[in-house]
Amino acid sequence: MMNLTLVLLFGFLLGVLTAVGYYYDISGYFMVGIAVFIIFIQWLAGPSIIRWTTNMRPIEKGEFGWLQKDIADICKKTKTPVPQLALVRSGQPNAFVFGRTPSSATLAVTEGLINSLNKDEVRAVVAHEIGHIKHKDMVIMTVVSAVPVIAYYVARFLVFAPKSSNDKRGGAAILVGIAAFLVYFVTNLLVLALSRLREYYSDRFSGENTNPTLLASALAKITYGLGMSKEKENVAVRSFYIADPVTAAAETSKFSSEYSDFQLTDKELASAMEWERSNVFARISEIFATHPLTFKRIAALKQMEKK
Repeated sequence: MMNLTLVLLFGFLLGVLTAVGYYYDISGYFMVGIAVFIIFIQWLAGPSIIRWTTNMRPIEKGEFGWLQKDIADICKKTKTPVPQLALVRSGQPNAFVFGRTPSSATLAVTEGLINSLNKDEVRAVVAHEIGHIKHKDMVIMTVVSAVPVIAYYVARFLVFAPKSSNDKRGGAAILVGIAAFLVYFVTNLLVLALSRLREYYSDRFSGENTNPTLLASALAKITYGLGMSKEKENVAVRSFYIADPVTAAAETSKFSSEYSDFQLTDKELASAMEWERSNVFARISEIFATHPLTFKRIAALKQMEKK
């Protein structure tokens, strides 16, 4: 599915650029160059922006020694570069990785994660994030995210660029531009779909290197039982988190009073999963989400545990 999504993404892009070359002169590619340059700047400055907007600080050597040891052990076992560690001063239980390359990655955990989950569950969560490093997701998602941006700039150039009175290709160029806007929308959906698939990929990595039950428990607590902080979610980095902080906050608002003790029994978990499974709006909203619905991830982890 991931390979098919990548083929579709770059197939759409190739189609747009071919149409531009056919209906318009080479100057249209100047806008593509601008788009690529903007993406490069974003890739270059992204880590600094994330550090600035998420209220984080480096975790010093010896601080949270158990956590640093767990991360070092998993990285050694899986031959993954050991990331720098950071603590996000937020009550939201979550974790994420970011960086330009796997070797320069930073793994950030929130105070809420450390304070709300037990050590085994935290270990499963950080293993999931190490999976993103191992699979080079920072690089892959940066590259594929460029496709909608390029399509947008091509569309904008073709539709809004001034045309000379004797340019008989103007009408065709506008049609190509409108098509590029549609490609922009569709490729955005494909990028989100790829992001969701890679979350499953990292869930499996965590299950193989810790225990599927631990990550399932952590996801349940984060999504159904613990995301009750009133702090404003940082939407700008929502795709980095182990669970989408926006949808998690929305779902926990339903369960916050029922699970106010921060503990979930098997019966409560089944009830929460069934609510999410049967919620039509949740199923539709997943199309526009960076993460799969939690009940699907838990079901996949439980299936993995049986094997």
